[in-house]
Amino acid sequence: MVRPHVVHPDGSLRLRYGALLDVAIPAGLIASACVDRRFDGGQPAVSEETLTVPVGGQTSVTVQLTGPVTFRRPLGAVGTARTLRLHTEEPDAMVRALLRGRARESRPVPPGER
Repeated sequence: MVRPHVVHPDGSLRLRYGALLDVAIPAGLIASACVDRRFDGGQPAVSEETLTVPVGGQTSVTVQLTGPVTFRRPLGAVGTARTLRLHTEEPDAMVRALLRGRARESRPVPPGER
């Protein structure tokens, strides 16, 4: 994949499928993430508030959101999803990065850092 998914240092996720799909998910919207290997089909799809972005027909990570994320679908329609299924070559590393970001989001800020 030319434009792979990215977990930013703040724990936010950028979900991409080439030039067709680019979805930004803030860290605060990520409720959970887990390694979850599935064979879902060949193309990105949205059904019942689940956005599936497979590579080679498979996904390896499932991300649950605290609320819906809105995005522009490949042909221009607007979609929403609360569950994201995506593929990455290193699913364990991605899940760890997402959970670290989630932990930073929920950590109280000490008074001297405000």
